[in-house]
Amino acid sequence: MDVQLSTAKILFSEKDIGIVFRYSRANIYSYHALIGSLEIHPQLTNIPIFIPTPVNFLAEVDRLLSIERYKKLVVCLSLHTFQLDENISVIHALNLHPYRDKISIVVGGPHPSAKPKDLLSKGANIAVLGEGEKTFPEVITKIINETSFSSQKGIAFLNDQDELIIQPPNDLINLDDFPPFAPDHEFYSALEITRGCRFLCKYCQTPSLLGNKVRYRSPQVIIKWGKFLLSKRDNWDFRFISPNAFGYGSKRASMPNISMIDELLSGLKDLKAKKRKRIFFGTFPSEVRPESVTEDTLNLTKKYCDNDNLTLGAQTGSPRIMKLIRRGHSIERVVEAVDLATSFGFRINVDFIIGFPEETEEDQHLTLDLCKKLIAKGCKVHMHYLIPLPGTDYAKATPTPIAPDILKILRKWSNDGTIFGSWQHQYDLITRNIRRK
Repeated sequence: MDVQLSTAKILFSEKDIGIVFRYSRANIYSYHALIGSLEIHPQLTNIPIFIPTPVNFLAEVDRLLSIERYKKLVVCLSLHTFQLDENISVIHALNLHPYRDKISIVVGGPHPSAKPKDLLSKGANIAVLGEGEKTFPEVITKIINETSFSSQKGIAFLNDQDELIIQPPNDLINLDDFPPFAPDHEFYSALEITRGCRFLCKYCQTPSLLGNKVRYRSPQVIIKWGKFLLSKRDNWDFRFISPNAFGYGSKRASMPNISMIDELLSGLKDLKAKKRKRIFFGTFPSEVRPESVTEDTLNLTKKYCDNDNLTLGAQTGSPRIMKLIRRGHSIERVVEAVDLATSFGFRINVDFIIGFPEETEEDQHLTLDLCKKLIAKGCKVHMHYLIPLPGTDYAKATPTPIAPDILKILRKWSNDGTIFGSWQHQYDLITRNIRRK
């Protein structure tokens, strides 16, 4: 349903400017953080925010411009690569609107951050690069004041000669200085506890998007937000966003910061709930790295948390590929982590990727062999086919096709529920795109 979010302060005329987000489940974490950043900005707290469903998005934009008569509408699109085509279609429709001069199209997210011209050449006005909590409110302020973007960090745009201008990066934020979601608008979600990744895996966008300097939201601030959530809801499941939940607060993945994890989990455990609260640590939308699975991290999870499963990143069963993708751990460490975690009673979901460009059929068989070994230990395999994401070392690479005999086995496993994930959709899409070239 369409929602106009209420605002607490009136600093501008009600119809001067409005913000419309093309809201979808795939982008909620980004949108909640961006809306939260507007809530704490002293000059922007009153601006009406509209969140129509994707199917009603264009109709709502038209209503705000044609009936409500907004003088300026900032249309915000956050997207990853799989959403590129649909968002380009939206931009095309906005470009045809009779009040196009009143619309500012701001794009952000993984794909625009890596390839801003893909959207700017289609009609987007500004691309926010990387994290947006600091940059996005600065962009909105400049749109309101109709000031130049020439000194604005963290953005890209086309100049009057249609040349791509990429500004220097903005300063990385301190996570404690920004809300993890949008409390004033009652948009709540998983708590981001870690941002960035020091591992430079060749397939992953995280370092280029959010930096390879790892930042942590402090336990005290997380517990504060946890208390807030429990004051608003009778029931709440605490879930966390982190590329390695067991690495929270640590300088090395193989040396978890046990005291910091304990402070975080025990503090949330001690909070009072009206009816029920549960804590899920090391599960989606987080995962854990094999070398961070230790007796200490497992003991803390058993002591304070409610999850009976963990999500473990393995990615390949080939030692050669493991080194080439710069994963930073061995095949043996994957098996050791699974054995240790299962001895504590956890069920393990293991992430794998097939189709790395350097992969041979022998490498794929090694991955299949490791999958079989882990399945025999009670694991479930979450399979992916490699997507050459912009901003990664594989951005321009061609994934290796899945060998016919392996493809047959993977399809059988998918059909009987032995493995799960969107690998078949990814494989069909990527191979179709390769045939088009």
